[in-house]
Amino acid sequence: MKYAVIGDIHGNAPALRLVLDDARVHHVDGYLLAGDYCISAPWANDVITVLRQLPNAHVIRGNDENHLDLPNNDDGQFEASRWCARSLSADNKAWLDALPEELSFSCQGVPVRMAHASTVFLGKALHASFRTSVLPGRFPHKPLSHEDLLADFRRLMTQDETCRSAVSALDAGVYVFAHNHIQTHGCFDGRWLVNPGSCGLPLDCGDFAACYTLLTIDGGHVQVEERRIPYDVEALIARVKTTSHYQEARVWSEIIFSEWRTCREKVSFFLTLTEEYANRIGDPRRPFARDTWQAAYEEWLTAAPLRWPELFVR
Repeated sequence: MKYAVIGDIHGNAPALRLVLDDARVHHVDGYLLAGDYCISAPWANDVITVLRQLPNAHVIRGNDENHLDLPNNDDGQFEASRWCARSLSADNKAWLDALPEELSFSCQGVPVRMAHASTVFLGKALHASFRTSVLPGRFPHKPLSHEDLLADFRRLMTQDETCRSAVSALDAGVYVFAHNHIQTHGCFDGRWLVNPGSCGLPLDCGDFAACYTLLTIDGGHVQVEERRIPYDVEALIARVKTTSHYQEARVWSEIIFSEWRTCREKVSFFLTLTEEYANRIGDPRRPFARDTWQAAYEEWLTAAPLRWPELFVR
C-alpha cells in the first residue's frame, strides 16, 4: 500500500491540487489526512469538497477545525476564522464536525496511528525543542536546507534524553502527525515518526513548496519519501488579494503572506506584540478588538523586523 500523507492545508486549494496531481503520478492507493484543512487561505470549502471525494482516505481533524464555532463578535483577532466558517457549506461543515481526533489501523500487519499533534504520542518532548516558533532562532541567518533539517530532527530524537525516552515508550509501528508545519521523518528502533509538513503553509525555514509525504507499507516493510512541489508564491498571494477573504481579514492575510514568503512562523510573534500593544494602551478587550488589531499590525511592520530579524530571512 502506498499512501499520500497530507496535513495542514489551511484552505490552500491550489497547493492541495498540486499535491494530489503529484500523488496520482506516484500511483498512491490511499490517503492519510492529518488535520487543519481550514483558515489562513480562502478556499477551505473547495479543499473540503475535494478531500471528501478521495478514495481510501483515513481522515482526522486538526485544532483549527475547532476554531470555526465562534460566538458572534466584531473583533479583529478571529476575522479569518469567521470568514472561513461563513464560506463552508452545511454538508462540508458537518463532515468536519464528524471527524475523529485520532485513528488507528493496521496495514499489512504494521500498526499505524494518526493524530494531529505529536504531543498525543510523545508528550511535550518534541514540541519543546522542535516547533515553528523555535526553529528560526536556531537557524537565524539563512534558509535551512531540508537535509540539515532532517539531520537536526534525527539528532534531537536520538541524543536528547527526553525525546529518546518518549520514543522508546512507543510500540513499534508508524506514527503520523502534523501540526508543527515541519516536514520530517525518521525510524527509531522500529518506531516510524512521519510528519508530512504543511501542504498549504510550510514553516520549516526552507523553500516555499506544497509539501506531503509518500508512505509505502509492503510486506511489513516501511518506506518514506518526502515530496515538495515548488510553485509561485507571488502568484498565490495575488489570487488571495482578489477574494473577499482578503478584504475582510486583511491583517491575518498579510501575516500569512509574510509566512509564505519566508517559510518562517509569524503568527505567535504577532500575537505577542499585539498583547503588549493592547496592554500599553490600556485596552482590556479580548479577543483583540478590530481597531487594536489593525493598529498593532501597523506597529508590527516596523518593529518586528528589528526585534525578530530571524523571522524575515529569505
